[in-house]
Amino acid sequence: MAKISNITAYPTISNLDGSDYLIITDANNSLATKTVTLSQVQSFLGLASDSPVIANVSVSSATLLTLATTPATLVAAPGAGKILDIISIMCYLDAGATPYDFTPSLAIKIDTASIGSISNSSTAMNSAVDATFKPETPNSNEIYPPNTALTLHAGGSNPTQGTGVLYVNVYYRVLTVGSNF
Repeated sequence: MAKISNITAYPTISNLDGSDYLIITDANNSLATKTVTLSQVQSFLGLASDSPVIANVSVSSATLLTLATTPATLVAAPGAGKILDIISIMCYLDAGATPYDFTPSLAIKIDTASIGSISNSSTAMNSAVDATFKPETPNSNEIYPPNTALTLHAGGSNPTQGTGVLYVNVYYRVLTVGSNF
């Protein structure tokens, strides 16, 4: 039997689902090896299906340079009958030698609803110095359609220059739309 750390024998899963399995040792049954689903572990730990999770996203320089034409997905669409509830967003720009020249600021959207923006100021995205920042959040009520991703957009045109990687930390919940909302 291969070691658990052998990712050739046991490839890494990219999209976890509550019905995915884990192998455990049952301490109450002569240390028998058994399976359990992630949903069972979640329930055992007292975590509701709508408990907050964190997405850590790396947006490469190549992707940042094409944001006006190809938005970057920060959190994938959650599935039919589900909606994203964004609690907090925090960013870190690992600036390269050449600052970006974004204009105007970058929009963070769910569908067409802008839920936040990242400044193009010299202390945020258009900087040659590393920066950590919390995107501005608009003070308005937006309507979000179910099963829609959280994306990052550049307004206007793509920047003409810039290097560096943007790391985005999104703290969010997935809620099921309906009478049990």
